[in-house]
Amino acid sequence: MRKPLILLILTALMAAMAACSSSGCLDNGSAIPLAGFYDSATGKIVALDNVDIHAAGAPNDSLMLGAGTRATQVYLPFTPAATAVSWVIDYRQEGLVGVSDIITFHYTALPYFASDECGAMYYYRIDRTEWTSRLIDSVAVIDPLISNVERERIRIYFRTTAEEGEQQ
Repeated sequence: MRKPLILLILTALMAAMAACSSSGCLDNGSAIPLAGFYDSATGKIVALDNVDIHAAGAPNDSLMLGAGTRATQVYLPFTPAATAVSWVIDYRQEGLVGVSDIITFHYTALPYFASDECGAMYYYRIDRTEWTSRLIDSVAVIDPLISNVERERIRIYFRTTAEEGEQQ
């Protein structure tokens, strides 16, 4: 009588442990837009190291990139409960302190059920983009559907030389 009870308990424990495992879900569960930095004159990738990038209205709580960190790309998260988000680029280079650009993404949050193992998540569709043009020349949305596939979907083109800025 005792052996079948122990076997039953062990079987129940193994089934419970297997049900709680997330090893069946190999997908990235986050749909976060990845933006790359480019030179507007050449189209080549540029690395920024003298900028702070943060959400508008939350500079201390949402720093995505800080001055002193060299980067060619940055993640710019969206919020499922909102329909727009604005990201501020504060320039920290000598002569540009106090100069900022703002990029606003207007989007639709799309609920997506991945699978039993992965559960539900949100994808996003970028509907419209606006930006200021102090050092940003343009913003290109390469693919408006932001899914959990890690891929650059936004390109931010900067004027990187004085001559480019003077042509305006």
